[in-house]
Amino acid sequence: MLRRYVHSIGIALLIVGMLVFNPRLTAIAAAGPEASASGKPETKETLGAKDVAAEYQAENITRQAKAELPPPVVTRSGGKTLLYGGIAAAAVVGAVALAAGSGGGGSSSEEEEVPEEPKKNPVGANLAGDNWYGRLILVDSGFKEDVTATVEQDGANLVITTSSAQKYGKKFIGHIERDGYIQVRDQDTGQDWTTYYDKARWNMIDLYDYVHEFHDMDRLYLTRISKE
Repeated sequence: MLRRYVHSIGIALLIVGMLVFNPRLTAIAAAGPEASASGKPETKETLGAKDVAAEYQAENITRQAKAELPPPVVTRSGGKTLLYGGIAAAAVVGAVALAAGSGGGGSSSEEEEVPEEPKKNPVGANLAGDNWYGRLILVDSGFKEDVTATVEQDGANLVITTSSAQKYGKKFIGHIERDGYIQVRDQDTGQDWTTYYDKARWNMIDLYDYVHEFHDMDRLYLTRISKE
């Protein structure tokens, strides 16, 4: 028993002696496996350089992790080139262009039709229609002309258009009063024609105009057999 105890103490003293009398071995043991591999003890400068390198490597890894995604990948499928990266942007641009073209646009430049105002109820007599016929007598022409006529009426306003081929007596614009009295102006001569003898009725219009200083009269006589 005593022998074993003495043997153990001897081994321990041997190890302590080696560490005391061999400082290089002590430094290698303190530096770890890397220093042992190089065979040289590491100083404060060496350890500081390693710390800086470790920090740089950590920062480099962080920057790579935060870096932007790589550019769109272009692949070919069935002989057609597909660009995956720009599909979303192209879709947005196409939608905007389609909206601009349709107008939204229409930008369409079509004008809205303005509805016509309803005509007023006829005053005096209802003379509107395109079924009038009669005779136009102009003193200076020396003959009587058979004509047809159309009458437009909006309340008291009248427009009478005939088929005359003479110098005047083609178009008259004026009005009618409640008692059937008509006064219209020839659009070629500027002369006023009136219902001198008989007032207008739904089936008769008889207009006159003085000429030659009230010595003669031009005449337009119209009639019809129905209101339509």
